[in-house]
Amino acid sequence: MPVISFKNRKYKTRKNESVLDALLRNEVDVPYSCRAGVCNVCMMLSKKNNLPEPSTRGLRYKLVEQGYFLSCQCIPTEDLIINEENDPNLFSEAIIIEKEILSDNLCRIRLDSSVKLDYRAGQYINLRIPNGQIRSYSLASLPAEDDFLELHIKRMKGGAVSNWLFSESKLRFVLELEGPFGECYYSQENRDRNILMISTGSGLAPQLGVIRDAIHNGHEGQISLYHGERFSSDLYLIDFLKNIASRYKNIHYFPCAIESSKNFEKTINQCSASELAFENNKDLKNKLIYLCGSPQMVNSARKQAYLCGAAMKDIFADPFITKDLRLGKKRD
Repeated sequence: MPVISFKNRKYKTRKNESVLDALLRNEVDVPYSCRAGVCNVCMMLSKKNNLPEPSTRGLRYKLVEQGYFLSCQCIPTEDLIINEENDPNLFSEAIIIEKEILSDNLCRIRLDSSVKLDYRAGQYINLRIPNGQIRSYSLASLPAEDDFLELHIKRMKGGAVSNWLFSESKLRFVLELEGPFGECYYSQENRDRNILMISTGSGLAPQLGVIRDAIHNGHEGQISLYHGERFSSDLYLIDFLKNIASRYKNIHYFPCAIESSKNFEKTINQCSASELAFENNKDLKNKLIYLCGSPQMVNSARKQAYLCGAAMKDIFADPFITKDLRLGKKRD
């Protein structure tokens, strides 16, 4: 089996094992997120010119030329000497210009990027904090209207990055970002089509961006947003979203919580977001579906949407889930 050389140590791979999986199996701490060749967090560098084609698929030609590849998609066929990505041009600096606590476990952070980011509302960026750890976060901001980048950070138990951002980050702190990535955004070609959106937790962020973009482009179809949390106290931006729904007749907002907290509002549906969404939308033929949030919800809702008639090409979902969750630990 091929041998991987990384940081002056050698690791023997197993049959059909990716570079990333081999390193993780040997308890090497390397950054990654989606493990699906989408997020680019696990990108590494090799001087080999004959890397497997799947490991460079989707990367810019300039990066491939320099030897960059996605370790989660690279199943080596021969010995490989690799390094972590070290091109400073892959990341740019951004300064925290606003931080607001929106619920007990979630905050909104707005960034001023040192370079103009060419992105679509709903896409995501890779954010690197000062200790070098990287996570992917979706953008709730709208480039046509905002001069900042908006992220929603949900604090998770044991989450190194989310807890640092929520509890320790302060105004004027400098972070690094890479991107944008992802295809979970609004398209003007679909102005007359109905949209069903289901989100949990901070998965509301990209959907808020998509809704704002739809409004900006004069969307004519119906948009139904179902946002859920386990506890009603963890729901956020309720008044803001209610206001949007009251101003635009084609936008409908359904806040959901499985368990009621002390001050449970009557306007909050006591059930899961996906449960109510599919109860109210049994025929999804020709509808666009946006799914953002926990991997369990996204995977389950994707199957249910398909069974209700939605075409797979019309189902858009966050492509990343987090490192700690994949390891069977708490989500970051």
